[in-house]
Amino acid sequence: MLCNIARHFFVFIAGVLLVTAGAPGATRAADSLAWTNDQTMLAFFEAVTKIKKNALAAPSTADIVTGALKSYMRESDPYGNYLPPEAYRQWKEAQQHAFHGVGMEIMERSGRFYCFPRPESPAAKAGLQNSDELITVDGESVVGCSIYWVGTRIRGRENSAVTLTVSRGSVRREVTVIRTALKDNSVFRADDSGLQILRISHFSPVTLSETKAALEKINRYLPLVLDLRNNPGGDLFSAVDIAGLFLPENADVLTIETASEITEYKARNRIWRGGRIGIWQNGFTASAAEILIAALITNHAALNFGTQSFGKALTQKVVNMSDGSALIISRGRLKDPIGRCWQDTGITPMVRIPEENKYWVQLTQQHLK
Repeated sequence: MLCNIARHFFVFIAGVLLVTAGAPGATRAADSLAWTNDQTMLAFFEAVTKIKKNALAAPSTADIVTGALKSYMRESDPYGNYLPPEAYRQWKEAQQHAFHGVGMEIMERSGRFYCFPRPESPAAKAGLQNSDELITVDGESVVGCSIYWVGTRIRGRENSAVTLTVSRGSVRREVTVIRTALKDNSVFRADDSGLQILRISHFSPVTLSETKAALEKINRYLPLVLDLRNNPGGDLFSAVDIAGLFLPENADVLTIETASEITEYKARNRIWRGGRIGIWQNGFTASAAEILIAALITNHAALNFGTQSFGKALTQKVVNMSDGSALIISRGRLKDPIGRCWQDTGITPMVRIPEENKYWVQLTQQHLK
């Protein structure tokens, strides 16, 4: 990347000469390269040059710039990242339909990665369990890696195998999973002792239709529980639409604030007019799942049970760079209907139930009578 910077620098010098000579279009060229009037940028350019000249290891220009951008994004943005051209190419390739996963969500927390296999998925059938800590992918350590790198390595060609090393407590185990073409199911019925429970594993564009279909089969005179434990989020607009199913028309659901605008989302298409609603959450309930919780409890439409949620209330945008790299930038701040942002703090349960407690159903029933 810095090679391009250097070429632009000399183009700028030539542009100055052309301006002096009165060449047409030179003013526009100079304006587009106005960064060279920024002394800080010139100091960075000078530092790169001197590092290359004097450093014992003599790093490449690309190494210096990539390291600087990754370091800045990591330190200034909790979910930001910089993907060099090859890493970004691989990440985009892994999203293509020719590539398949193992039916598992990955969540990063304090530099560690945790596995959350979907029910009946290849990952679950292979023996992976919720909150298993991921240690390696095909023998490569995930320490210091980005979640984009991890996701790229786990996905691959259909029917190919990926070997994951995970830690569960003090025990490490190696699990081989076959990548499979999967139907993106996200809503599962799991009734227990009179409670009607809808487990939502993640939010995708089809979660709304799945939730509607599930609600049509539920007894509206009995309490309903939305189980969002270990739900890392996903499509936030799906969460907004699902909140609308349980709220009065035009009730406030979510506000997204960016540097340039504020966008408010309202409830619509209510269909649930039945029994009381409970929500189960834990420390791995995040992002879009927290949107749904915040909307329902703030509008007094539900009680939430469990432990403090994860605390992710920022949205990200992928910004393409001219050299084929990309910046992942946190662009929007999420706020609940009364203006609270739960970034880093999470959402507090109204009824606290420790994760290891065996009486979630009974405690929930007591409060939803």
